[in-house]
Order: sequence, then C-alpha cells, then structure tokens
Amino acid sequence: MDRFIKYEVESKISFYFANKLYLYKAPVNIMRSVQRYLIFIFTISALLISAGELYAQTQLTGKVIDAETKEAIAGATVRLSLSKEATSTDSLGVFRLRKSGTNISIRIAAMGYKTITVHPPKDSSAWVIELQEDSNTIEAITITRKGKYSNKNNKAVELIDLVIRHKNQNRLTGKDSLQFEQYDKLKFGFVDPKVGFKKGLLDLNFLFQNIDSLSQPGKKLLALYQEESNARVYGKKNPSKFKKEIYSQKKTEFDQRYVNNPNIQQFMNYMFQQVDVYDESIYLLNKQFLSPIADNGKLFYRYYIVDTIFNDEGYFIKLDFEPRNETDLLFKGSLQVSMDGSYAVKQANLKVLKRANLNWIKDAELNFHYRKDSTGVMLSDTTRTFITLGVGSGESLFGDRLSINGKYQLNATFPKGVFNGAPIEYLANASDTAPTRPLALNSTESKTYQNIETLNNKTSFKSMLALGYLVAQGYYTLGKFEFGPLEYLYSRNNIEGNRFRIGGRTTQALTDKAFFEGYLAYGDQDKELKYFLKSAVTLNGNSVVNFPAHYVEATVQQDILEPGMQISYLKGDSFFRSIRKNRPTKWFSTQGYQLQHVIEFGNHISLTTGFTHMDRNTVGDLQLISSGNPDHLLRKIATNEVHMDLRWAPFEKFYHRNLTRKTIIEKYPVFNVVYTQSLSGFWNSTYPYQKLNAAASKRLFLNQLGFADVRLSAGKIWGTLPYPLLELPNLRQKDDRHKIDFDLMNPMEFVADQYIKFGFYHQMQGFLFNKIPLIKKLNLREVWGANMFYGKLSDRNNPYLSDKVVQFDTDADGQILTHVLGQAPYWEGSVGIDNILNVLKVEYVKRLTYAGLPNVNQDRFRISININF
Repeated sequence: MDRFIKYEVESKISFYFANKLYLYKAPVNIMRSVQRYLIFIFTISALLISAGELYAQTQLTGKVIDAETKEAIAGATVRLSLSKEATSTDSLGVFRLRKSGTNISIRIAAMGYKTITVHPPKDSSAWVIELQEDSNTIEAITITRKGKYSNKNNKAVELIDLVIRHKNQNRLTGKDSLQFEQYDKLKFGFVDPKVGFKKGLLDLNFLFQNIDSLSQPGKKLLALYQEESNARVYGKKNPSKFKKEIYSQKKTEFDQRYVNNPNIQQFMNYMFQQVDVYDESIYLLNKQFLSPIADNGKLFYRYYIVDTIFNDEGYFIKLDFEPRNETDLLFKGSLQVSMDGSYAVKQANLKVLKRANLNWIKDAELNFHYRKDSTGVMLSDTTRTFITLGVGSGESLFGDRLSINGKYQLNATFPKGVFNGAPIEYLANASDTAPTRPLALNSTESKTYQNIETLNNKTSFKSMLALGYLVAQGYYTLGKFEFGPLEYLYSRNNIEGNRFRIGGRTTQALTDKAFFEGYLAYGDQDKELKYFLKSAVTLNGNSVVNFPAHYVEATVQQDILEPGMQISYLKGDSFFRSIRKNRPTKWFSTQGYQLQHVIEFGNHISLTTGFTHMDRNTVGDLQLISSGNPDHLLRKIATNEVHMDLRWAPFEKFYHRNLTRKTIIEKYPVFNVVYTQSLSGFWNSTYPYQKLNAAASKRLFLNQLGFADVRLSAGKIWGTLPYPLLELPNLRQKDDRHKIDFDLMNPMEFVADQYIKFGFYHQMQGFLFNKIPLIKKLNLREVWGANMFYGKLSDRNNPYLSDKVVQFDTDADGQILTHVLGQAPYWEGSVGIDNILNVLKVEYVKRLTYAGLPNVNQDRFRISININF
C-alpha cells in the first residue's frame, strides 16, 4: 500500500501543450509549498461564499458552462484581473467573487478549455459564461475495460479502500464539533410543459410565461413549489448530537382549505432529502441507493482510475465507477479524490441508470462539491439533486434541491442549551425573515412566489383542488367545516342492515386553537340513531395540531362497537370493511364518555392521561352466559378506567390534518407504554383490574436488501374479567405504528390476559429478481412477512376452569368462536410480488398454525394497488 501511495503522489503525467510532449513531476515538497500559498485564496473563497445579500451590490456571481454541451464546468479557476482575488466554480459551475473596482475584468481558466478574459455585466445574477474546448488539452489516461474485472491488484480499488478508511474523519459528522451556515432551495414543477397543457388550462396561461431555462441546461422548468431557508447547523461527535435551527424561511403556499401546506413541505423534504456522498446509503425518493464509497461498495461497484488532476486546489485522482448489476439501486458516475493524505472527496457526480428497478424516474443526478478551509480540511460546499419524473414521452415533473454551506467553525463553542428540543427547529419568526441568498435567484425563480398567489385565486384551480381533496382525503370542504369521510357514508352489517352515516369536522379556517368532529348514523334494520362528538381545546394558546401540542379533549359516543373496541371516530366499519369475508358479527351497543389531557415535549416525548367510562349492552346474537350458572345471562358490562400513555418517537416527522397524524416512517423507532387502572364501585362498574402494555416499532433499512418493518407488542392484565375485556388480537383499532393486522384470524378468535404480538414485513425492492435474466426487465419486487400472536389465559379468566367469568360465545352453527392458545403461537405468513405493471401487488397469505379450527380461512390471495417509485 505504501508503494502505491508513493507511486500516485510522484506519478509522472504526460500531456500535450503546443503539440509538444512534456513530462511533469510533482514532488511532495513542491506540492506542500503550493498548498500553503493557496490557503489565502481558499480563505477568501470561503468568505465570498457565505457573504450573502449584505454584499450583493459588491459581489460578482456567474455560471461557467461548456459551450457545446451546456453542462456546468466544476473546478474552473476564476481570477480578478490586476488583483489577488480568485475562486473556483462549484459542482454547479457557479462562482462568487467580490469586486474591487468598477472597470474590471476576470480571467477564467479550466482544464481542457481555452482560457478567456471577460468584462462582467452590470447585473451578474444571471450571467452565464461559455468556454470552448481546447484542442491542446491534457491527455487523459486511457483505461480499457476489456477482460475480466477484479478487485485484486486493482489500484482503483486500493484507492477506494483508502477513501473508505478515512471517510469517518472526512465527513461532517466525524468532526469533534462544528458549526456552519446552510442555505437551502427546493423546487418542484413541470419540465418542458407542452403547449396542449397550456391551452387546456386556459386562464392559467400566465404561469407559462415564467419558464426557467437557466437552472438546468437543456431543460425548461416551470416551478409550482419553491422553498428557501437559512439555518445554523451545530454538530458534535462525542456524544453524537445534531441541531439545525432554521431562522428564515420562504415558500409557496396553496389554499389551506384543500392543502395542508406543512404537509407539502414535509413531503418534499422527505422525498428530496439532504444527502451526502459519505452516507452509507443515499436516500432518494423513498429508496436507498448504495453510496460508491459505502463500506461494502466493492461488492456492488467497479472502479477505474481515469485521470490525474493538478489545479489551484491541489492534486486529485479522478475515479469512474459503475454498478456490477445495472438493475440494482446503484449509481454510475465519477469521484475526485484528494491525494494530500486525507483521501477526502473533492467532487462527486452520481447518476441513476435508466435500467434500475425504479418507476417514473427518467433522470436523476446528484452533484457534491467540497472545498478546503484555511487549515486544509475538506468541507461540504455545495450539494445539488436534480430528478426528472414521468411516464414515456408525456408530461414530466422535476425536483431540484440545492444546498450551500459556509461560515464553518471547527471546534466551535456552542450556545447554552442549543441541542435541547427537536433536532430540526423552526425559530418563531422564521417565516417573517427574508432569506439571505449566497446565490441570487434568477428572474423566473423570483416570480414563482407571486405566480402561486395568483394561481390560488383562479376559480379553475380551486375546483381542481376541491376535486383532488375529495378523492384523496374523502372530505368535501366548505371552508370552516368539511363533510366526510366518503367511504363511511354507507356500510352494512348484520345488526344495522344498511348503515347510513353523515359526519364532518371543523378546520383551521375556523380556528386552530380548537377542533370538533362528529357524526350521525342510522341503520334501517335496527332503526337506532347513533352519534359521536369530540372536541379538543388548546391549553397553551398555541395550535392544537402543531408539535409540541398541549390540549384537553372530550368525547361522547353512542354506537355499536366490536367487543374490545374503544371509543373511536373511525371505528373500522367503512364500506370496504363491510364486504370483507371475516367481517365482525358480534357487537355491543355502547355508550362511552372520555376526557383526556395531552401534552407533548420538545424531545418528542408525549404524555396522555385520561378517564373513560363505557356502558356495553349485548345486541343481536351476542350472548355472555355465566360460566358458573348457565341460566344467568350477562347483558351489560360497565367499566371506569383511568389511563396513562407515555410515548417516545425520537426525531419524529408526520403529516397531519386536524387531529389526525400519520408518522413518516424513517429509521427511528417509536415506543409506547400504556397503563390502565379500573375504578370500580361507582357508575355501575364492579370490575377491579389493571392493564399494562408496551409496544415498539422500527423500520430497518437494509441497504441493497430493501427495508423491513418490525413491530412488537406485549402486555398483561390483572383481574378477573369477562373475556371481551381481555386481549382480543384481531381488533382493528385506530391507525398507529404498532398495529398488526392478522388477515386470516377471525374476530374474537383468540383471547389472552398475558400476550406478545410480533409483526415483520420485508420489501426487498427487487434484489433477487434483478439477478434473473429476462425477469429483471419487468422491475418486479419481492415482499414477504409474518405475524405472530402468543398468549396465555390464566385459570381465573378461563371459563373452562373458573365459575366467575362468562362462557365463550358460539356462531349460528353452535361452534365456539373464541379459543385459548395452546403451547404453540399463532402464525401467519405472506409472500408476494410487488410492482406488477408498476401498480399492483399480489400476495399469498397462509395460516401456518391452528389451521384445523372450525370456520377459519387457511389461505387467500391479497391484491392491492401499490403505487411507488
């Protein structure tokens, strides 16, 4: 290895200049002298990058591109004539240079291009400079890819080993402590919008007069969403901590009656996350792509040394890399590696191959640029992600994210308490503070905010949003109130017959300090009116829905509920549930009251405490016969409960609408501990008992093997109770991270008072299918999973052993519906194929144990629509 390093540092480079061959040798001592001399230039460059709008009137900005291909030229040297001021272009070809006079010129030089001297225009915010190729260029090292590729005795692989070995000290998270400023810009919209689309929208023609042809060479962009922010970022290594304080923000916003703008922002930032080439896996459009410098990158990539580069910033070796299997989630591109002993990445260009197992992605490219600070440490300067989405030759969409870092402070002293609270925090006045831009917006970007405001006032656009909201959310909005959800308007069951329901909820247009939701329902068979009403009111004067919230809520419900079910607005009796084969047939007519207090803390710990009273009366053919006296029929069960729910969801992000939240599943776990204590002796309740449940959920990201969701729940119940108050595992409660659905288990089929539930679901993203000839062209993806329930029923609650409870109920044929598990747990497994025709998922589900019980489904096929990238 030492021989290799010496060879690379002192390598002879052949190049042609003026049609004559010269040999240049770069001894170590000369390189170090040049490096010390360039520290001054690097320092000035870093200051120029972070200067912001304060120096906008004295700063030159421009973009250097190839005259023929129109692609950005990174690493070009830009020098102010008759001055020591100089800088280089970043990965986007952009430079920033402070003026030092009025009648000035700049000299631009780049390897392989003719050097030019130009005079800057008065307004340089959209200045584009084209360089012509120079025929007298450095002769590139020619690498032939003939023959069998091998990692053994491969200089490129040896170099990648060195990059991997040093990456922990080169990445930002590897610094002992640091602080820096970050500017972020995110855009989303149409690529090359067609004339037909323009005519079809008629009164939206004004949008098409604001086409951006500067941001991406060769493409015309129409942005419909744009977001900018400035943040101070803090990080430390031991113990590992991170904090991002966003102190200014500006973004486009749509009509809040139909669009929850914070959700749009969360979605965009989730799909187009900030990434780093040093990450083991690079997250892009909810997929994991293996980084070319991942620890196991050599198993999936081939590497080739293609060039050696000397410029004002030092000595670098250029590596090309390509995937061994083009259908896997990998990149093709190039790296520039510093040969100063740090083996840090100077530049990285990553492209997604068209043959990768992806949907809707036409092009995707990531560019990373790193710059040395005054001490020689390579730090992230600019990162850009640009993605084009679409189907065939039709309309295309784009996502474009640009991040610029500056004003680095290594070994920084942090403000007191800076790491308290959420890791990403928006300061109180962030939306009222204008962003500071190290790179000015072009004219079309500047108009985007105003255009979206105009768009929101268009009647045709409002109608489009209203229809989209009805289809996607199932609600029809009237502004301050909305009706829905649509799928609950009609359902059917054996007690009510045809059930009709009308419901709705208030919105933030009324107030975000309080929310109300409710419904009325009626069955044409039992001819009973049901109702639900819930209210939530803030206690801290802030919004009820935004994190961290602090509010009190009260609920009342009169309806028929499955045994074991708690009070709920959406209790699982939608139209689609009512046509399932294993739909419930046993019910309680329930009157419930609940009062809860909810408080959330900045570290995503929340505490919910409350009191619930429920009166349950048997209806239909549900019979609760005393196990001690067959002639005694229990018709009513009344309970009083106080409960405490402690929840911890570190770094949680979520989508929300009114009081409903949906967690964005990332790598972080979610934990819940719920303790329930009964209050017997009043309000008709005679059951003393306690319940304890603990649950955890986590998504495992497995690099090229896709990802898997793991859920675990366990609990115990103390007391002597009729079995509907014990654990019935197949209840469909409110949606949460810990929910485990047993597809082949009947309602009320098993019961326990101490139990454990486990769920595992693995989406392999085509890892196996990608290796099979012909099959890999179909972009199929493997899925498999297993769910388990195991529980015990103590003697005091077993109707076969105790005379103080109730017997298990039977079906119409006299078969017992509820069973006690034996020594073996209940298992069911599934295996399937996803992404059939890009939209379908087909799974085979099989009951693996307890298949001999009467009236159970042993297997079935499950077909669902699953649209994903």
